[in-house]
Amino acid sequence: MRPRVSVTVLAWCLLTLQRARAESNATVASTEQASEPPEVTVQGQENERPSRDPTIAGSRIARAELVRPGASAAAVLSHVPGVQIAETGAGSELASASLRGASSAQTPVYLAGIRLNDDVSGGADLSLVPLWMLERVEVYRGNAPADAERLGIGGAVFFEPRLPRKTRLGAGAGVGSFGERNGFVAGEVAKGRSGALVALRGAGAQNDYPYLDDRGTRGTSDDRVVRRPNADYTSRDAWAIARSELAPGGARVVTVFNAFEREQGVSGLGATPARSARAHSQRVLAGLSAKTPCSGGGRCELELKSQGLSAAYSISDPNGELGLLTTRVDSRGTRFGQGARLTLVADGLSVALGADAELERLALDSAASQSGYIGSLRAERRSASARVALIGDLTSSLTLSALVVESCDQTWSARASDGCASLAPEARAGALLELGALELRGNLGHYVRVPTLGELYGVSEVVRGNQALGLERGNGADLGARVTEDWGATRHALELFVFGREVADLIAYRRSSLGSAQPYNVGSARLLGAELDLHNELFHHARSQLALSLLDPRDTTAGRTTNNDILPYRSRLVLSEYVEGFVERTGTLRRAALDARLSYRAARVADPAGLIVLPASTTLDLGGSLSLGDELLTLRVAVDDVLDARHFDLIGYPLPGRSAHLSAELWW
Repeated sequence: MRPRVSVTVLAWCLLTLQRARAESNATVASTEQASEPPEVTVQGQENERPSRDPTIAGSRIARAELVRPGASAAAVLSHVPGVQIAETGAGSELASASLRGASSAQTPVYLAGIRLNDDVSGGADLSLVPLWMLERVEVYRGNAPADAERLGIGGAVFFEPRLPRKTRLGAGAGVGSFGERNGFVAGEVAKGRSGALVALRGAGAQNDYPYLDDRGTRGTSDDRVVRRPNADYTSRDAWAIARSELAPGGARVVTVFNAFEREQGVSGLGATPARSARAHSQRVLAGLSAKTPCSGGGRCELELKSQGLSAAYSISDPNGELGLLTTRVDSRGTRFGQGARLTLVADGLSVALGADAELERLALDSAASQSGYIGSLRAERRSASARVALIGDLTSSLTLSALVVESCDQTWSARASDGCASLAPEARAGALLELGALELRGNLGHYVRVPTLGELYGVSEVVRGNQALGLERGNGADLGARVTEDWGATRHALELFVFGREVADLIAYRRSSLGSAQPYNVGSARLLGAELDLHNELFHHARSQLALSLLDPRDTTAGRTTNNDILPYRSRLVLSEYVEGFVERTGTLRRAALDARLSYRAARVADPAGLIVLPASTTLDLGGSLSLGDELLTLRVAVDDVLDARHFDLIGYPLPGRSAHLSAELWW
């Protein structure tokens, strides 16, 4: 029997609210002069850069994009320079992100500071990231900031939850094409600098969108338009967040809890759909962060973190429609982590000393209807790392940063046991030079990735492991410039980056003569590229963004047997143009806006030989919003893929065409 999260969620929510009320009242009683922090309303364009490390190429996605009706984590990330998305269908189906041509396993993704990458595939499933209670997304391209326990060859993505700001209640609902529906209720309690937030959401859709079925043939005589079967889903999601300041200028504690559960159909390939396969996903994550000054004047701060994640995924295929050779596969994983940071600040120099320890356990079971039990896997990985990070202002215009990490990853299973996979240090160095309106950034880095448990020991009879896999090692460099200018009532920001990266012993998959897939070290790869990000704001009533990414991904393995050297699933050109016109006031009508986004993605090869090509795609999305009062009522509408373009992803899966979405939020 699968465990349900509803009772646990409800208990956690009630305890969080009760605790927050008690802490809030205690804080107010001890500091009678304290008042609630004032809210700051920023008119016009928000800061486009993230704040964790000023020397790294980065982008920031604001809440306005996250609450757009019909939005998904994959969709909002696809508009960031350097990001490419791989999807397998609608927003509820597997999606992953890669930065600057890196694989999803090389790109750590964090939700509320907790890494979501599983140790089966190594990637993070973006369809499991709930956007509705997030405040922002920070994307670091090519390098990861010091507080990411995994550096990542491509960078890192951080999804940050919304913290409580005031005492209020809220509710919302949304509907859309293909049976989409969702609704939420939320409550916030805030006094002084303490508060709590609890929110519950339910969502679902039929996802029976039409697509062109070519019957797997090259001719068009047998083509027909059908609706995707068995693609429905229902999900439940809960958040509980508490923030406490124990004394003015003293220790601060933040706790975060999120539970997510989804049941869905698995429709399989477009040419051979599955009608009876089902999947169930469940994840619970919790984190606690405490910061306290260790000296007066704010020159020393100690931060302690604890986090836990439990995830389960099961897929049943009673009729063998997915070609898994098994009728059921169950995957269960847990991860617990502890971390400590000591930050010292003196005369423009910040030094952070950190240590992290992590325990991860994986269990895989599979069964077949004819032979019964096929096999199982029990594996455990213990990781420990120590790091030193420095950020210093040598002059008023020059900032330097450096990061050195030493890690030990030990793996145990019934099949093997080893010591530290690698003691080779990882390192990064960066610089920021500010010359008036011009900012110059540059970075050099070296990274190592240990094979995941799934890559070492396999996932099923179809995806086997390879215990002889070596470590992935990568070196990268980038150089960029950013110019920001205010001309009267207009504001313009232009950012341009060029980068290069090489990876040795890249882990990829190949098909064996028995029909199963097995990972191997491909040899070497080289990636070159450029990114352009242009923001404009005109007369406080219009804004635009142009994001352009160029990529040249090459397989440079000596003795390669194919003429094609372009790495699969990587487009060489991605473009996104966004424009919005808006009116902002201080009366009953706070904001009204209309927007449009044009996106283009060039063709990609889908196999090492370059024989299978996924065609280029162009989409046009339109949207509008209306806000009344101080967030009292907000209405949003969106029409995605207005031109109803035909496009695919991964291995030819059809993606939804034109769809409409409508949502309403009420806070009081």
